[in-house]
Amino acid sequence: MGTDRREEIADVFEKHFEHFGFKKVTVDDIARDLKEEIFYFVVSRVARRYVTSMKHKLEDCASIREKIDRLIRMIFAETRKWLKQNDAFEFRYKFEIAELAFKDAFNELVAALLVEGVESGELADLNVTMTVRFINGVISESMRAVSADPGLPVEDETVEAVCKLLA
Repeated sequence: MGTDRREEIADVFEKHFEHFGFKKVTVDDIARDLKEEIFYFVVSRVARRYVTSMKHKLEDCASIREKIDRLIRMIFAETRKWLKQNDAFEFRYKFEIAELAFKDAFNELVAALLVEGVESGELADLNVTMTVRFINGVISESMRAVSADPGLPVEDETVEAVCKLLA
């Protein structure tokens, strides 16, 4: 856990201690205030593990475009699985936090794929940071559509839109 994160947690504890006193503050009080941050932390750990497993599943792809296609399809498969396992209302409540945690984890992988594509000559020279943002935007909007209607087949259109960005 980074120093900044520890400072944030300490600030929440301090606020409660000053208001209620040491004996009256419970872990539940602190957890309520930190709920979203704790959820983000937990989901980001899951996302990092998932990204690591995805990297291995992309190793046998022959091209960057094939890797990106497979990556997008894996993202949607995982999202659909998560939607089936979680209550729809609860998912929508957590969606924004989960989306941010997964985006943060995927950014590094997508950026590495783009750099690999540029270095190999498969992709034209591009602004990696902005292209990652554009790809995230396309995927995020498609994810919103899937969260509203899990049966909506958006993978092909999403892959096509991302490929057009890379053309």
